[in-house]
Amino acid sequence: MRQHALRRTLLYAAVTAATIAGAAVSTTPAHAATGTSVTTVGAGATVTVDDQLPTGTISGSLLNRDGTPAWAYLTVFDSAEQNFVTSVSVPSSGAFTLDLPAGSYKLNYRVRNAFDQWSGGKTSYETAVPVEVTAGQAVQVVETVLPTGSVGGRLTKADGSPAANVGVTASQPGGSGSGWTSTGTDGRYRIDDLMLGDYVVAFSGPAGVSQYAHGKLDSAAADRFTVADGQLTTVDETFLPTGAIRVVAHDATTGEPLEHFCVWATNTDNAGGCATGAELLITGLFVGRYTLSVNIDDRLHLTVPYTPVTVTAGQTATIDVAMRQGASITATMASRDGGTAVDGCIGVANVDQPYGYDPYGFCSDERPGPTPGSVVIGPLEPGTYQLLADPRGDALGLQWVGAAGGTGDRGAAQRFTVASGDQITTPTIQFDRAGTVRGKVTDVNTGAPVASVCVSVVALSHGFAPQGGCAFSTGADGTYSIPGVGPYAWPVQFIGRGYQWRWSGNAANRPDATMVTVPAGKKAAANIKLRTGGGTLTGTVHDTAGNPLNAYLVAFDALSGEAVHSGDSNNQYSNPPMTFTIPNIAPQQIKIFYQLPDGRSGWLGGADLAHAQPFQIRNNKTLTVDVIVP
Repeated sequence: MRQHALRRTLLYAAVTAATIAGAAVSTTPAHAATGTSVTTVGAGATVTVDDQLPTGTISGSLLNRDGTPAWAYLTVFDSAEQNFVTSVSVPSSGAFTLDLPAGSYKLNYRVRNAFDQWSGGKTSYETAVPVEVTAGQAVQVVETVLPTGSVGGRLTKADGSPAANVGVTASQPGGSGSGWTSTGTDGRYRIDDLMLGDYVVAFSGPAGVSQYAHGKLDSAAADRFTVADGQLTTVDETFLPTGAIRVVAHDATTGEPLEHFCVWATNTDNAGGCATGAELLITGLFVGRYTLSVNIDDRLHLTVPYTPVTVTAGQTATIDVAMRQGASITATMASRDGGTAVDGCIGVANVDQPYGYDPYGFCSDERPGPTPGSVVIGPLEPGTYQLLADPRGDALGLQWVGAAGGTGDRGAAQRFTVASGDQITTPTIQFDRAGTVRGKVTDVNTGAPVASVCVSVVALSHGFAPQGGCAFSTGADGTYSIPGVGPYAWPVQFIGRGYQWRWSGNAANRPDATMVTVPAGKKAAANIKLRTGGGTLTGTVHDTAGNPLNAYLVAFDALSGEAVHSGDSNNQYSNPPMTFTIPNIAPQQIKIFYQLPDGRSGWLGGADLAHAQPFQIRNNKTLTVDVIVP
């Protein structure tokens, strides 16, 4: 799989001419494959989109609540897929006119570069009111700026003196409103043009740590301040006193001190640094409790993710972190034809853990190995691993590393078992000439092509699919092409929004997939008719006391440990219970994994994937499961 840039198809071609203040101004034409031109227009300006299609006109203006014009930056999206169409700058002294192909559009106004509102006075693309453009006709759009309020106050240091030139941010938890400013020499600040609602207010402190009003280091624990229409909400704050943390580290097995480690606070913004020797001193930290993550870039010692420490005013807290030895695997890559060293990368799959491939995630080549074509993978937890070798480029083929050459079947990949402190070397990985997998995806009921379907020969990670970051996906005609695939038999996965996640042969999981044999230097076809429906997983998330919790949930195939769908619980900061719904799961046995924003995670009904409780998903049935987080 290659780290190709995401390719988006823009529906409409270029702005080719504009009339500004009575003068004709030419712009450079653009095309759907390369982008669009953007033109700044003044009072009474007209922007014409010339793509040889019948056009209509949107004429409009944006008004303040007192009826005076408001300036904004206007962006036009199509109503179907939120594809960008064009954008114009509308000054407060004038109106705008857009000539657009007949269709349905949603308009985004970036008002005074302070906040976004959408057509119909809405606050999101999803709720925006579409503007329908009919060929040869004009539609009038007059919008009024949404009501806003302000947050302001005074920031002082712990000794009572003004805290000058400090960044201040007001943001809506889970919302779209936000604003930023800096305190003046007297410590005062004011942020205007904030959309109505509840906000948290953060102040940028020393050591890169933000303090949230009032006196909190954690944004989740911060006070909420209500911004009302036309009102100033006063938020005065005093910086907490400060202290320091001294960090040293040692090898948990030998007791020997370690050098050049790095430390970062996981519950605050940017606090930390890297030691130049055997200790790290972090000063200027607000008093309070910190959770530190300690790592060292030696490809051997494992990261210590959660080390608690409490900072006291005027004091230095010292912690000594014991770092366990992991393991490392060194692999050398070469082409089978000629034995030339290959600059590739290796991904790892722990056979006892859930697996998903992220083409934009971890790759072992962040630092070269000791010889040309080599990489060092680590530190790894003790366990058993399979290796996915990617030569990059499309001439040589991706492979799971087998005992006697490459394979496309993860089940046949060689297993490498490592213990604590092991530093093993694999036989040379030889890449074969690549082939291509291509095909077409259609809807099983309508026969219509399905666009934007993620397609992969390796199980994709739930963390990015199908959010638009796929390395390979179907175009508007439903076709796709995956070059750079090793000449072996592969399963092919298809993930489309609103459809069941499926594998070649319409299998529900990888072990049941129909394998597609890829010839070297040639193309192999893998078509599929995707289906909607499937089963639905729903339920609530709460703690043992019944308090609702926000969580990210993933359904994994019980047999392969690969994701079959994922979803968020609906966090509204009120109205318990907190619910989640994951639709379109192909009928199969699943296991459920949850993760909370505070780092807590676990499997439902067991300590790990192997021991988690299996649940049966049935077609056109809803399974209700309540997740209780201990």
